[in-house]
Amino acid sequence: MKKGFSFAIIILALFLAACNGIVSSPTTTSSLLAVIDKGYSSDDEEYWLSAYDPNNQTEEDAFRIIVQDEVAWGLIEENKEYVSTYIQEEGEPAVLEKMEPK
Repeated sequence: MKKGFSFAIIILALFLAACNGIVSSPTTTSSLLAVIDKGYSSDDEEYWLSAYDPNNQTEEDAFRIIVQDEVAWGLIEENKEYVSTYIQEEGEPAVLEKMEPK
C-alpha cells in the first residue's frame, strides 16, 4: 500500500510539473508574401504592413506584420511580392525578420 501511494504521488507530481511547463515558443516562418497595405501608428512608434502568402492564402487572409526598422519599412512597396522571414508568438502580431524582393 505504501508503494502504491508513493507511486501515485510521483505520477501526480510529474503531471503537475508537465502542465505547468506548457509554454508556447515563437514560430519562425519563411514564405513568399504579397504586400497589400502598409502604415504606421499615430505616434510613429510602430510600422506595419498587411500581407498574405499568395501560395497558400487569399488577399482576404492578409495579416499584420510589425516592421521594427523604419528604413526597411520605407523600402517595402505595396502590391509587390517579397521572400520573407517573420517570427510570431501566440496571440501576438508577426514581426518581420528579413524581406527581399522576389
